[in-house]
Amino acid sequence: MDNGEEVVDPVPLGMSSVSTASLNCLPDELLVHVLSSLETKQAASTSVLSKRWRTLFAVRRNLDFDDSIISHPEVGEQNMDDVQESFRDFVDKRLAFQGSVPINKFSLIYGDKHDDVRVDRWINTALEHGVSELHLCLTSVTRRLHRFPSNVFRSTTLVKLTLGTNLFIVYFPSDTCLPVLKILVLDSIWFDRIKFSNVLLAGCPALEDLTIDQKSFPGLPNVVSSKTVKSLSIVYKYSADFDWFRTVALDTPNLVTLLYSTYARHRYRHCNLESLVNATLDLHFLENCDEAFEPNVTDLMIAVRNVQMLHLTSSATEVISQCCKGELPMFKNLLVLVFLGNTERVWKVFLPLLLEHSPNLTKLCLEGLYHGTDEDEFDEIHIPRSNKVNMLRIIQCQGTENELKHISHFLLKMECLQLVQVNFSETIVDSKKVQLTEDLMKLPSASSRLTMQVI
Repeated sequence: MDNGEEVVDPVPLGMSSVSTASLNCLPDELLVHVLSSLETKQAASTSVLSKRWRTLFAVRRNLDFDDSIISHPEVGEQNMDDVQESFRDFVDKRLAFQGSVPINKFSLIYGDKHDDVRVDRWINTALEHGVSELHLCLTSVTRRLHRFPSNVFRSTTLVKLTLGTNLFIVYFPSDTCLPVLKILVLDSIWFDRIKFSNVLLAGCPALEDLTIDQKSFPGLPNVVSSKTVKSLSIVYKYSADFDWFRTVALDTPNLVTLLYSTYARHRYRHCNLESLVNATLDLHFLENCDEAFEPNVTDLMIAVRNVQMLHLTSSATEVISQCCKGELPMFKNLLVLVFLGNTERVWKVFLPLLLEHSPNLTKLCLEGLYHGTDEDEFDEIHIPRSNKVNMLRIIQCQGTENELKHISHFLLKMECLQLVQVNFSETIVDSKKVQLTEDLMKLPSASSRLTMQVI
């Protein structure tokens, strides 16, 4: 340029860009922090700027490697072998650059089915560098014969561990010890169900958050036992391996939050959930089963009776309405109820029963409100006279005549109501929404402090 100023190429960082010269004015500590916020491949591209940047790249403490970004169907088999070898070389060289610099977070998504030894070396390198967050998403058909690195279960630095997917862990070492692990996520993992609690969980004295997600993979522990876990998520939808006769034990006395999404079982034993505050139940009937069976969820409902917030999916309300063989317990602490339903029985029988057993309920959210057809004779849902509901929310309202009758009935029977929110279905056209809004605003109410909101 005529003015003689130096032209410096910009370096992309997120949504904006800055010049290399301006970044070079920053101290090393700040530049390392900036590089750590980038994906490993992006950060590696900055190493061509100067020797200083090459050095700074080498001391990044957060490393993530994902071979899925190089897997494309249009790449031929021979070329793909070359691409995968290039990826493996990149990981090898990057870890060699790390030197003695600690690693905070190590994430590896890798789908090569025949390279377990090399993967184990990468994992052990991260462990040797004191990694605190380890996220592994591995697909390997040979893991059944090749043992998973046992050092993962003896780490004194791991705080968060995520293992997936379609991965076989043949055994947990008898000396499993993860003294500072707080978060454990198992996503589509085959593991020893018997030793899950008495070896793995027993070796995690600081564990607070446990997730078991087995939507499409066999393996669900019979017992989940931990005195420290506060948040537990269990999702199991693999029907081919489901044994409904096997009982389930949840011995988690300090559990605060529970998500339980699976098939209803014949029996639940030793469910110690005395500290539970928030529960989401998503129970299902096992379909296409050759054996006749009758689930019984009575013990499970008794176990969650102390919750303050309860979310029941439409499948859960159907299961509970049919399979709570004993008397429904009292939910004396329940303040918030989210209730979904698809059948008349659920709305006409189970919801009134649950309201009767929830004397201190103040917030009620209903979705899928039973409306039948406009030609059906209207049959109101019984509302306990002593109810304390002050906030009512109707979700996915279709605007049928019977739905409006139900809402009108609620307004007259819930004398403590202060706020009513009605969320219309997206399928309703704007002109109909306007008319329905006017109709709702005209409905009489037993409460003089009511505010109606229509969304």
